[in-house]
Amino acid sequence: MLEVATRVLADSTHIFEDHDNRDEAERLLAHVLDVEPEDLDDEDEPNARERERFLALVARRAAGEPFPFLVGYIEFYGLHLRVDPGPFVPRPSSELTVARAVRHARRRKRGRPVVVDVCTGSGPIALAIADELPRAEVWGVDIDRSGVVLARKNATSLGIKNARFRAGDMYGGLPRRLRGNVDVVTGHIPYVPPHELDDLPTEVRGYEPVHTLSDHSADGLGLIRRAAAEAPEWLSPGGWLLLELSHDLVKKVSRICTLAGFDVVGVADDEDDLSVVVEARLPVR
Repeated sequence: MLEVATRVLADSTHIFEDHDNRDEAERLLAHVLDVEPEDLDDEDEPNARERERFLALVARRAAGEPFPFLVGYIEFYGLHLRVDPGPFVPRPSSELTVARAVRHARRRKRGRPVVVDVCTGSGPIALAIADELPRAEVWGVDIDRSGVVLARKNATSLGIKNARFRAGDMYGGLPRRLRGNVDVVTGHIPYVPPHELDDLPTEVRGYEPVHTLSDHSADGLGLIRRAAAEAPEWLSPGGWLLLELSHDLVKKVSRICTLAGFDVVGVADDEDDLSVVVEARLPVR
């Protein structure tokens, strides 16, 4: 069953090629059998109903339905996060943003670190940062209230008390007292140009609301320009702006950050090579 499922997923043209198809097949079967993937036993014999359910899930996945929708959750940076249709589905690639934000926040020498995640969606980045930095004050902001509600539910179920979520346009939901006091701003902000939406795999364009993918500006970078232009008002001197994006946009986004008054220090990537993080620092004047 696992071999057949792996081949079906590998042959699909509706999902990203970078998925581990065998791993997804094993996790789907474990979900059906209500066991952990590592507890699957080659000698187990699923009954007819379990086989039917498993193959139905494989078919839905091969047709492009995001894996987290099939099981109702995603494991992200060690956290078990509930996932619902509507907010942008958390992606493992965003774990790099978490790691870089945690690193920079820990290096801040003053008091309690403050981190803001804009366009937070259902809050995976903010929740993971807050979990890693219990002393930090972490905020997630998104214009979509459904994502904010789900983020709050996940924070409650995980017992993460230092992450707060507000509905607002970019920085609009933040309390005024944070102006000039934020140490790190993170953002996995929509950046797909409208004319490229049809080129995305079915698992993205078929299930993600368009507003989570594109801001409908000509080059798709309108919201990133806003995030960079407004960030200096909120960041403390020496604060960081970390923007997650695709490799092909590094030069354009670096230029945007420079025009907004930042020093672009570098571009972080990881071994998965799924996305990169442009790291820009506000000068100390």
